[in-house]
Amino acid sequence: MGKQLSIFMENKPGKINRITGILQKEEINLKAMTIADSGTFGIVKIMTDNNKKAFNVLKKDNFLVSYQDVVVVEIQDRVGAFHYVAKILEDEKINIEDAYGFIIEADKKAVLILKVAEPKKVETLLKKQGYKLIEDF
Repeated sequence: MGKQLSIFMENKPGKINRITGILQKEEINLKAMTIADSGTFGIVKIMTDNNKKAFNVLKKDNFLVSYQDVVVVEIQDRVGAFHYVAKILEDEKINIEDAYGFIIEADKKAVLILKVAEPKKVETLLKKQGYKLIEDF
């Protein structure tokens, strides 16, 4: 199961630079990032090569940061790949609360990061369907 850090912060110039600067200084590699804008505030979601350390250094620097368990699943980089996962979860009445993804290898592999209420159940379900989970995120 993956861990995602969510950072609640004011939507002002320099805030992202501050986060990435802290990570760089602490030699923490940023693996995934998404930013949700909600006007004057936003939520930055990140995954790193050392989420525990990232959490601690960001918290120490007065960021409002939290952990969430997420499902990190490898899918094919092709039309409909996310749809197939969404359909499996819908059939089980599982809501996708949040999701984002990125390409690993064009036309071959992509990664889908899912926030759901029962991540362990979703991991088991997707494994049964033949999906590869990425555990070291």
